[in-house]
Amino acid sequence: MSAAGRDMGSVAAAVLGDGLDSLDADRTNDGRQYFVLRDSQGKSATVWVDAVPLETGTIADTATNTTSQNYVIRVSDRLPAEMLGRVLAHELGELVAVRERAAEGLAPVREDLLREGAELPAHQELSTSDRGRIGELNWLAGRSAAPDLSPEQQMEARAEFSALLDPYGIRPTVAMTDEDAFRPQERAARVRYRVSADFLSAGSRRLLDTLAHPLEHLPPPDATALQASRDAALRAERQVEAFIGRRDVTMPLPGYDQNGLPLPRDQLKPAAERWAEYRAQVSERTVQALEGQLAGGQLPRRKVVIGGGASLTGRDPEALLVDGAGRWHLDPGNGIVQSADQDRDLAQWMGVDPYAAVEDPRQRVSIHAVRIWEDQLATQGDVVNGRARLRLGNDGELLTEVRKFDQDGKESGTPLWVACDGTPSVATGLTPDVVPGTPRGRTGVESRSEAVRLIGDRLRELEGSNVPGAGELHAWLTQAERAGADTRTVLGALESSPLKDALTVGLNTEAAARMGNCFTALDSTRKWEAAREAAPGRALLGDEVAESRFDPHAARHWIIAGSGGTGVANAEIILRTNLDAHVTIIGSSPPAALQHQVQYPEMLAEYAGGDDPRLTIGKEQVGAIETYRHESGETWFHADYVDANTGERKTARAGGYVTSLGRTNPLPPALQDLANEVRDRGGEISGDLLFDKDDQYIGYGLTFAVDGREHRVDVDGAASWQLPREIFAPETGIQADLNQMGLRGLPSETGNAAPGFSPIARQSALRARAVAAAAAGETEAVRRTSTIPERWQRPDLKDLGDLKDLTDLKDLRDPSQAANPPSTGPERPQRPENPGRPETPTPPQETSTPGIAGSHLWQMGMPQGGANRPPAPVQQPQQQPPGHERPEPGVAMGD
Repeated sequence: MSAAGRDMGSVAAAVLGDGLDSLDADRTNDGRQYFVLRDSQGKSATVWVDAVPLETGTIADTATNTTSQNYVIRVSDRLPAEMLGRVLAHELGELVAVRERAAEGLAPVREDLLREGAELPAHQELSTSDRGRIGELNWLAGRSAAPDLSPEQQMEARAEFSALLDPYGIRPTVAMTDEDAFRPQERAARVRYRVSADFLSAGSRRLLDTLAHPLEHLPPPDATALQASRDAALRAERQVEAFIGRRDVTMPLPGYDQNGLPLPRDQLKPAAERWAEYRAQVSERTVQALEGQLAGGQLPRRKVVIGGGASLTGRDPEALLVDGAGRWHLDPGNGIVQSADQDRDLAQWMGVDPYAAVEDPRQRVSIHAVRIWEDQLATQGDVVNGRARLRLGNDGELLTEVRKFDQDGKESGTPLWVACDGTPSVATGLTPDVVPGTPRGRTGVESRSEAVRLIGDRLRELEGSNVPGAGELHAWLTQAERAGADTRTVLGALESSPLKDALTVGLNTEAAARMGNCFTALDSTRKWEAAREAAPGRALLGDEVAESRFDPHAARHWIIAGSGGTGVANAEIILRTNLDAHVTIIGSSPPAALQHQVQYPEMLAEYAGGDDPRLTIGKEQVGAIETYRHESGETWFHADYVDANTGERKTARAGGYVTSLGRTNPLPPALQDLANEVRDRGGEISGDLLFDKDDQYIGYGLTFAVDGREHRVDVDGAASWQLPREIFAPETGIQADLNQMGLRGLPSETGNAAPGFSPIARQSALRARAVAAAAAGETEAVRRTSTIPERWQRPDLKDLGDLKDLTDLKDLRDPSQAANPPSTGPERPQRPENPGRPETPTPPQETSTPGIAGSHLWQMGMPQGGANRPPAPVQQPQQQPPGHERPEPGVAMGD
């Protein structure tokens, strides 16, 4: 990244020209590099640059955050250093276009104009990707005349510039002798040049005057270089499938409306309701089919997927999907917390257009649109609205216990059994909320289940040492946990046991501290359960609020424990659904990521100001829940805090309490029964991280070994970012390493996070692609590892040396940048009267053909919008269920 520090000034000058006022480089305390760009209008943006592993075929991408004006350019860590300037020019061109359109409240142009061929889009405007392409041209034009470069380097830049005119459609590519094909291409090329002219540098326009002509009319050296690049392109085309790893993927895309147009935003809600009804019909049809097979004495054997959400991007239409339609189907909020600009990659990975669901690209993506997208993907194959658990059969086979939702929303009392074909996948979403007061950190114990497990493991050790009563207490504890005994009973039995002191005897300091924290976690859970019993409906887990499983009017004053994203989201829900409510958020300092999202700044502006603010932000480490008897006779809650605005120490008193302090890391609920059965039979459970061949994280895998057999299960989606502590031991630090990898791939400045909606859509699409490749015989398509790949480890950034002073940019600009652009493009060439098949012009003997550095890159992945990235999933033929009509329309699906 030291190269980025050297190149960014000249890149910015080439891309923005007179629109650039200054560019200052700096680093954070931990060594991360960034640039503050100020334009000629006095507005600034912060540009971050990092080199990370990217999927094959992607040279670079940019996360755009028009909310906080932060832009994160991620270049492939395998990019040759000599190509960095050109890549940065493309990405900078794109982000400038995104900024400009967002400032005017305009969605991006959907169709690319700069593409090869005679066909032009209906609206002749430059897309975001087109602006990136022009950035490349301007960069190369500058290098072709840069006095500090050698003649050979200048010739290389000129040759690359010329080669790009073919795929950008600024030069006809067919022979002039083929007039029927040549004339339309020539007209289209002139249109593209005219539309692009205002964004082209003077240097680019000068080169175009010479190079934007058919091969037959180029100067001999340029013709030879162009022919060489075209020959290289033909060779590359034969190899591109293997190089990029592209293939038709069986993941379905959401559909279009009946006219192929986006729905008006005021129709999103009724459309979402129609899709929910259709999904219920498909679910009922699927249930009837399974019941029919079981009634006939046949055990259905199916591929099984448990859970949905954004992971439905990778949904296999042949698999049986069992999903409770939770989270975004239940959330009463405005939308997901990211804007359309922040989630623009959904067009690439999910095939949907987030901009069609908002009036302004800086607005949050509509929750109704999200529901439509998910239901469309879910109904591409058989689906059951319900929950599922994996179980062991009598003969050790892997089964799925499916329980559909009845009309009242509760699980059916009669299960449906399905045998698993292949490796099931589980994507059941975020893990449970932490109870207030449970210890965190290196020796932390984050839940009651973890405390019981650790104590049980210790009792098993004592039993092995023939300690009297250890086996009996272990058996009782296991049974109590599975039967759902309250924590007061469990803790009472352990506290009164003569074996309590023996639990820590002989342990090292760290193990003894962890054992002590088991009792702290149990005591905090006991207090939490007591509070919920004393104040029913008013002591809530964050997920109960997020999924609208509560009454916002149960209290007028609410305390929310936890200042992270879930705490903020829950505060917004309460404030929106109870107009008389006052909320106090108490926790440590809000994470930096919140300032880069749309939701938090908007919420502060709406609720935290004025004479009677309804929202207060307090700072304090939150302990176990504390209650008192209110004068009304009700149980209320209190918590001390320091007011973030005034610095005063205060006490919040409220009738309602919500815990949003973070997440525990247990096994997903769908796997807990299976884990118990495997352990009861003396089996073992192990886990691995899953990466594709490009070191992209695609979840974790579990192996259940029992009775001489092994069953594998993969975990995808948001749940895959919370490794179960009983499998991935906390002391290994693997969870921290995974967190760091996620943060490096998606820094806080993006306004996104690895378990977020759009990132999970990408992860699941990559996972589906890798699984398909593995099934086709690619041995390295899915790799199981015990550690994070070395490529993801951040280098010691403090050793990169001083950053170049970029303040004075005068010497970097093209002195003729302000020249008036041509109105029509290069002059139309004259055709020969009797055209024959032209021979390739031969350059003078002393002129060597320029070597085209990195030519394979612009043939096989140089950033060109969607074209540079792996293809989106291919839409599958849709089979309509008998007797039901598929709802129409959809929402701007398939960019």
